[in-house]
Amino acid sequence: MKIFYYFVFVLVLSACSVTTEESTTSSGSSDGTASAPVELTVGTEKTGSVTFANDSFYKFTTASTGAGSYELGIGSFSSSTSVSTYLYSDSGYSTMIDWGNGCLASCIEYFYYMAFDASTTYYLRIYGYGAVTYSLTVSQGGSEGSKNNPVALTLGTAHPGSVEGTSSYGKSYYKFTTSSADNYTLSMNNSDSLDCFLFTNSVYWVWGGGSSYVSDTHNGCTIGENLSTTFKGSSGAGLTANTTYYLMIEQRGATALTTTYDNMTVAPEG
Repeated sequence: MKIFYYFVFVLVLSACSVTTEESTTSSGSSDGTASAPVELTVGTEKTGSVTFANDSFYKFTTASTGAGSYELGIGSFSSSTSVSTYLYSDSGYSTMIDWGNGCLASCIEYFYYMAFDASTTYYLRIYGYGAVTYSLTVSQGGSEGSKNNPVALTLGTAHPGSVEGTSSYGKSYYKFTTSSADNYTLSMNNSDSLDCFLFTNSVYWVWGGGSSYVSDTHNGCTIGENLSTTFKGSSGAGLTANTTYYLMIEQRGATALTTTYDNMTVAPEG
């Protein structure tokens, strides 16, 4: 009985910790190590494997103009085995940003529809509940921009964009610079229920403090289709001249979906 408990203890420890050595058994092999993860190319499928109760390590880098949501497709393995995925923002595997999501036979991991920064490397650990061979494909999702890399809008010019996710997860990030002190209008032809929020800097929304949100009183969108509003600033006297403002578009549905819009426009009222 002691031997059985020891085996379970070792198995649980293996699932929760990051090993720095390559894990191999007589049944297949695991990919990479924590210090030397296998490189995944966004948009290109790669075959991988992991052994029972061990980890495989990967990394991928977003494009220079590729801020937005990303997805991981996992497939082509037996339904009698499964894997769990863990995503990190650092090569030391100390900052986990998505964790413990299981995949049986095949799945798409949406990473909570979070916004990834451009030109940034992310690190992926896959834990095997069995000796598993699979296909891996990282691809860009339906949201665009991030807090650190918002999409720049040109005043008066229609922007074709999209946002993916749910009311809990799913945001696209933009910015625009005013040309003069004035009210500024937002219009777009979204077919699904969305919402918008305006900020005075790239902190965006921080619950419990630190937010630069410009209040709903003069700047809020009405949740729904075909968003439109007039941004009048915090006092209602208009936005400040030659100032960059930050705009967040948010999904509002309970079910995940991707909403596109081809004529999102911000323009001075004049």
